[in-house]
Amino acid sequence: MTEKSSNNEPGSAAQWYDLGCIYRKRGEFGHAVNAFRTAAEVAGEQLALLEDGPEKKALSAIREKAEASVGLVLRITGFVNKDLMNP
Repeated sequence: MTEKSSNNEPGSAAQWYDLGCIYRKRGEFGHAVNAFRTAAEVAGEQLALLEDGPEKKALSAIREKAEASVGLVLRITGFVNKDLMNP
């Protein structure tokens, strides 16, 4: 599951989220953002089909974590230390 290919792509939102975490730990931020966005999208699609219950709560939590992770990665990659620019 650590390598994304047409034969070995994750299917569930949780698997996409886990893949995003792996990419983030490796420093592959572009792949991480894509995996997290896919996790949020898959979770959203699955949430629309479910009625209230524990599965819906779990999917909602995965979706929230994936969206928060996208924001985190974007903040990390967009960080600029302005003190280093002015010696």
